[in-house]
Amino acid sequence: MFKLLDTLIFIFLILMIFRYIGRYVIPFLLKSWVSKKVSEMQQNQQSYQQPNKREGEVTIEYQPENKKHYNRDSGEYVDYEEVK
Repeated sequence: MFKLLDTLIFIFLILMIFRYIGRYVIPFLLKSWVSKKVSEMQQNQQSYQQPNKREGEVTIEYQPENKKHYNRDSGEYVDYEEVK
């Protein structure tokens, strides 16, 4: 009889501990984790923002086109002239 009562009390205490952890500790940990991630995202966003430009200043970013290079050993290549 006492073993059953001890087991029920033990289970009740464990459930109360999990309830306390779930109600107070987990939200605190989640808030701190979220605020840390938000600050990291803000720092990353600031590093990606373009610098301020004066009015009328133009910047052209050029990316060269990839020219296709044909290797004559890799297959048949036909050189042709365009007729107009």
